[in-house]
Amino acid sequence: MDGAAPPIGLSEAWAAVGEHGAFALDCVELWWIDVPFVRPVSTAVGVHRNRPLVLVQLRGSADGRSVDGWGECAALADTTYDDEDVAGSFFALEHRLVPALVEQATRSHGRLPRPSALDGIRRAAPGGTLAFAALEMAVADAHLRSESRSFAQVLRVEDRQVEIGAVVGTCGDTGTLVDAVAALAAQGFTRVKMKIGPGWDVEPVGAVAAAIPGLRVQADANGSYSESDSAHLGRLDRFGLLCLEQPFDRSDLGAHARLARRLATPICLDESLDSPERTAAAISMGACSVVCVKPSRLGGLGAALRVVEDCRDAGIPMWIGGMYESGYARGVNTTLAAVPGFAWPGDLSPAPTYLTDGLVEPLGLVRSTSSGALEASVPGGDGMGPAPDPATLERLLVRRARVAGPGG
Repeated sequence: MDGAAPPIGLSEAWAAVGEHGAFALDCVELWWIDVPFVRPVSTAVGVHRNRPLVLVQLRGSADGRSVDGWGECAALADTTYDDEDVAGSFFALEHRLVPALVEQATRSHGRLPRPSALDGIRRAAPGGTLAFAALEMAVADAHLRSESRSFAQVLRVEDRQVEIGAVVGTCGDTGTLVDAVAALAAQGFTRVKMKIGPGWDVEPVGAVAAAIPGLRVQADANGSYSESDSAHLGRLDRFGLLCLEQPFDRSDLGAHARLARRLATPICLDESLDSPERTAAAISMGACSVVCVKPSRLGGLGAALRVVEDCRDAGIPMWIGGMYESGYARGVNTTLAAVPGFAWPGDLSPAPTYLTDGLVEPLGLVRSTSSGALEASVPGGDGMGPAPDPATLERLLVRRARVAGPGG
């Protein structure tokens, strides 16, 4: 990302979204869809063949024209990675968060609150972090479309290119893995994240390092080890990994801090970081020296922007993590990744590489003329980017709910 703009006040820019509140809320539609993966996704803790998704559609008007706002929930089919699953997030939205939003809008004569003014609504579902993040995204999208401007304009990153990274799951053998990673490197991915777990770690990482020298490699354990494995994990030091991501249980920051003191490989946290406060605590106690920024898990885009500012000010390397989002939410993450301060390519490969339907047109990809690295274009247009097509959602529909708003 050459020619980066000077750092801006991200939180201040976010607080200004919807400042004049032109969007009048009519109703809220909730969509639960199921999208097959292109190929099963294997990790240390399971195999996933489909990606269920919950989307929030705010329907309303601004200045006499119809406007919709869209948000996407990152919850998975089960609670492997988060306390929320798709069913829990859908329930929290339908019965807690959306009614609270409608109530607040009703008190404001139908006007939608700003995305930075949703703290009271969030308290309606204390355990619904991922659900709230989806609602916040939809609120921001509605306001931005009402204002005829984009999230990229808010962050001052329009028309930029973002280097992207790729992810490979566990494989049946190292030969298959090396072939898969080599193919990604040939496409222009300069950073690849490998999923590892007990019995699938030192040998496959070593095979990739030997076969593709110069490739930037991360290893993601998804919390599958215990502290008794620390000496074994130390064997990864010889490979010069960018980082070892989430080796231990998300709740045990102390174990991560002790491992960080023992290993030369930087420790990155993901599942452990579920708020700006938790992120600050993990950094201060030495539990991680690299931060995976996942807006949904942190509590939404507003929370993610606070983390980005804090890490940027402290010189902590960051990168954008992925949750196998649709192309819509992946575009939002790509916009965030264009902000100066991200050290490495994020998990931003195009949705059609892992989902049979990305819901929107995929981001434009180019090869950098200077490095040959694969880069994605920040989404253009108003709002968060091109909106999902309701006809496509109907085709993939599992469940749908409608909550009437002040104007509905």
